[in-house]
This record gives sequence, C-alpha cells and structure tokens, in this order.
Amino acid sequence: MKVEDALQELRDYYDNGNPSEDDEFRFTEALGYLIKETKDPKYMCELGWHYCSKKRFDLEIKYLEMAAEYKYLPAIEELGYMWYYGQHGEQDYEKAFHYFSMGAGEVNEDGNLWCRYKLADMYRFGLYVEKDEQKYRDMIEDAYKYVSDDGYLNEPFPEISYRLAGIRVEEGKKKEAVELLKRAKRFMAERLSYEAFWGHIEVMGRIVRMLYELIPFDEKDFDFYDLFYLTDKPGKIAFKRDKKKYRIEVSDDNDHAIGFEGRWYRNFNEFCEKGELGKEQITNIYDEFYDLEVAE
Repeated sequence: MKVEDALQELRDYYDNGNPSEDDEFRFTEALGYLIKETKDPKYMCELGWHYCSKKRFDLEIKYLEMAAEYKYLPAIEELGYMWYYGQHGEQDYEKAFHYFSMGAGEVNEDGNLWCRYKLADMYRFGLYVEKDEQKYRDMIEDAYKYVSDDGYLNEPFPEISYRLAGIRVEEGKKKEAVELLKRAKRFMAERLSYEAFWGHIEVMGRIVRMLYELIPFDEKDFDFYDLFYLTDKPGKIAFKRDKKKYRIEVSDDNDHAIGFEGRWYRNFNEFCEKGELGKEQITNIYDEFYDLEVAE
C-alpha cells in the first residue's frame, strides 16, 4: 500500500453510504497505515473518532492520546472534555486538568480558548486544584480578549461572555453584563441554527436565564430563545410561521414538559434538540417564527 492508495480508501469509505464490515476493515487499515507512514495526528484523531462511533472507547482514547502527544489541539480538547464530564462513564479531574493545561498554553488559536475557559472553571470550583476565584477572573478576562461576536461559530464567544457577565454583575456593572449576554445570545442562536448540540443548548439556557435576572421580561416583545425563561413555568405560548398559528404547551409538572404538534418533550432543552415542525429542525427555522405571545 502507498499513501495515495490509503487516501483513496478513505475517500471511498466516506463516499459509501452503507459500508460493509470489509469496507470498515480496509478503512481502519488505511488509517493505521497513514498513521505509521506520516505520523500525522489528524489521522490518529480520525481513527479515534471512528472507534468512538463504534463505542470502542478504549481505542478512541488510545488514538486521541497518541495525537495529543503531538500537541494536536482537537485531541487535547476532546480528552479534556471527555475526562471533565465523564463522557464515557469515568470522570477524572486530574486528567482533565492535565489536558486543559496543555491546551491552554497558548491563547492565540480558537481551540486553546475552549481549554482555557474550562481550566478557569476548575480554578473557580476547586476541581483537582485549590479554589482560586481571582485566577478564574483573570483567566476569563484574558480569554475574552481573543474572542469576537462576529468571529467563527466554533469560537467559545458565548461561553466566555457568559462567565464574564457573571464577573461584571459581581462588580456592579449590570449594564455591561446585559450587553455581554445579549451578544452571547445572538451568537449562540446562530450557532444552534447549524447544530442543535445539547451542550450548546444548555449554555443558551443559562445565558437567557441570567439575562432576565438582570432586566425585566417583556411578555409583549420576546423571541424564540426567550422561551428558556418563559417555559420555566406552566402555560401556553403561541407563534406564527407562514401565516399559520402554532402553540407550545408547558405542563405543570416539575420538569415543565413541552407539548408541541402532538408530541411531548421532557423540557425546553429537549424540544430545542429534537423538536421539529414538519420535517424541519426547530432550531434551524427559529428566526422564521413571529407574533410570539403568551396564550390564554
């Protein structure tokens, strides 16, 4: 096998809508060959993520760790978050701290910022390290210098802005905090229109709820994502799309389940992640809803 042959195997695999076991074997063999011949960490990550999709988490970790030895940021980030959240069932703050520290060594690349703000969180909450509120504040202030609300959607602008808003509230700078949250909300809404990832949905919920701790909620003027706040209590919300009226019902149980178009969702987070109107993802068309109102 030559490098060109291995690359062709990868292209063939990704073009195959229904790969067989033999196809997968040739795919993993090709990646293994490329790893051996090129030492390129992107192939290590690619093979690791393939094994993750097959729930072979031991092999996923093996190849991500291999890529991390080459200082490959995507692998470093993935390992940090994996151990921080215990994504495969095991939570290890010592390992998370190791990888976040490795990734946060430089702050002039997007990827490092994801590591940097999570490392700051570890100092804030005293996870593996001694709690250090001032270090947390300094790290968030510094990270904010490198993000922009008109930057790439994979920048952690909303995550860092949310944390900085909390710092500004504690400093008594309410107006600045509100502006940070409003910008973070706009950015996150655009990100969710491309990918309704549960972690991003969680962040949006925190942003909206903090915002309405600082400013009054106007029931006569609100948008779709303001429903994170509004659905924290039972009731009904109506909106229009293409001149047709729809209703969202919020149950009076503890989780405030969401009823929409004959289907129930456990909460508004799940509604954002899985909700559809026709065959369209709710978060893809959120900006097409109008005349939102609290219904009788």
